[in-house]
Amino acid sequence: MTVDIINILDMIEEVGEEAVNAIIMDFSTEKAESNRPLNEDIEIFLKKNAIQFAKEKKSVTYLVCDRDDGSLLGYFTIAHKAVEIPSDGLSNTAIKTLGKYAQLHKKLNAYIVSAFLIAQLGKNYHVDNGARISGNELMEFVSGELSELQHRIGGGLKYLDCEADAKLIKFYQKEQNFRLYGERISEKDGKRYLQYMKFF
Repeated sequence: MTVDIINILDMIEEVGEEAVNAIIMDFSTEKAESNRPLNEDIEIFLKKNAIQFAKEKKSVTYLVCDRDDGSLLGYFTIAHKAVEIPSDGLSNTAIKTLGKYAQLHKKLNAYIVSAFLIAQLGKNYHVDNGARISGNELMEFVSGELSELQHRIGGGLKYLDCEADAKLIKFYQKEQNFRLYGERISEKDGKRYLQYMKFF
């Protein structure tokens, strides 16, 4: 299978916003055997915010499509933001590496660093119940895009937040080798989110 990774702004320019909206409305995080989405936030973001956020340059969404039949297999959203990394608990190696890109804010006892945020990542379970692409393959595409951006503008860190879910912890920590650096509680829904980082 061959896939195309398409910047949503490029797709809008090529086929128009109405056509892009029709494509993304086909996205679902609900498995065939379940009656509820695996992650409703991922679905809502794509359908309600992805286009507007891209237009406003807050973040850019990339659609992962099967070149053979045009099916939307998944998507990811990336942005470039400042992030606060607490120095407590960091290894000497991590501190040394962070020191290349940021300075320690002594009052906060944290490093403030400009980094690439993996804001959203999701598979489309409406196509073959999500079997046509894996989470690891999606992350490979994310890494490819981020490596190109890093080559153009520099930087050395990528980060993300995810719900404190056992499957997500295994995926990001064990399979993708992200390092836990903190956690937060969402003011919106009270959920606990884990914060992960990874050097290029």
